[in-house]
Amino acid sequence: MVKKISLNFIIVISLTFLSCIVFAQRPWTQTIESPIVHSDKTVTFNLKAPDAKKVEISSQFLKGSQILKKDTSGIWTITLGPIEPDIYPYNFIVDGILVADPNNINIFPNERFKSSLVDIPGGKTELYVSQNVPHGNVTYCYYYSETLKTVRPLLIYTPPGYNENKNKYPVFYLVSGTTDTEETWFKVGRTNFILDNLIAQNKAVPMIVVMPYGNMLCGTPDPNTIQAADMYKLFSDDLSTNIIPYVENNYRVIGDREHRAIAGFSRGGGQSLFAGFMNFDKFSWICSYSAFLTREVFDKYFENIYGNSAFTNKETNLLWLGVGREDFLYKQAVTFAEILKSYNIEYKSLITDGGHTWMNARHYLTETLQLFFK
Repeated sequence: MVKKISLNFIIVISLTFLSCIVFAQRPWTQTIESPIVHSDKTVTFNLKAPDAKKVEISSQFLKGSQILKKDTSGIWTITLGPIEPDIYPYNFIVDGILVADPNNINIFPNERFKSSLVDIPGGKTELYVSQNVPHGNVTYCYYYSETLKTVRPLLIYTPPGYNENKNKYPVFYLVSGTTDTEETWFKVGRTNFILDNLIAQNKAVPMIVVMPYGNMLCGTPDPNTIQAADMYKLFSDDLSTNIIPYVENNYRVIGDREHRAIAGFSRGGGQSLFAGFMNFDKFSWICSYSAFLTREVFDKYFENIYGNSAFTNKETNLLWLGVGREDFLYKQAVTFAEILKSYNIEYKSLITDGGHTWMNARHYLTETLQLFFK
């Protein structure tokens, strides 16, 4: 009996060892590292797709897609660069299908496309990553919108020390862009790390940041049309009726216009301009990243702003516009600045290189965070 047990034990151990060897050799268990950022700022991208006929990579650091090469194990690879330090979205195109990098946990939250993120360290990106400084918290929240008759998501950043004191803080409402989600300013914009680092350097005032979902569930009208104002107004109503009360009932905030700011990227920039002007009794810091309002919308809704420019200028702590020279909305953004100038409304602007990208949005965020509430 003892010999039989011993023999069975040996057989079980042997089969287990053999199965481990076989399993380890299965191609779908092979560990693929991607992306690999090298010290010279070049980056290697890898994708296991043995049955694919063609694999390309697309990114905003490229002028066009690049074709990867396949090795004998079915791994497609390419090394690109050197690349200017920043955080870039990228995706693979596998036989014409856009896919995120399955080996990269850093994803780009978006309703339409599936992308991953690659961080090329150095220079300004030091502000975009976690450093050895006190950190704030990001909380996923939900509120009921009477405006839309549904439950809506919010991300809320509270600064370092919020849970250890009883202080009240100013609030910055930061709105997502077209097809982005409430997570995009957090995961792509790196709002929490940027603010942590700026606060630690005494370059920004500690503040609460509210990141709402900008999709109003009514489509996204062309921002050049008057129909865009309907969507902007819906957001403005939701903000004033539901979001601000939720925040001020649940967080320690300074609840006056001198301590409220609003900004957004792309669609969120248009929503921020509209909501800031529509709720001028609530906001004295209004910013737009790569966005604009048409003269038709501005003239129809905001006589309170342009009708008395002296009052507007006196009551506005900051009206700020940022756009890139290669941005497809560059001309419209410049035209909006000219509209403001025609009404003698004071504003500050920053025109940079680059296009309608999250690299620029992140840069504009960093700039304006250092201006708020001072």
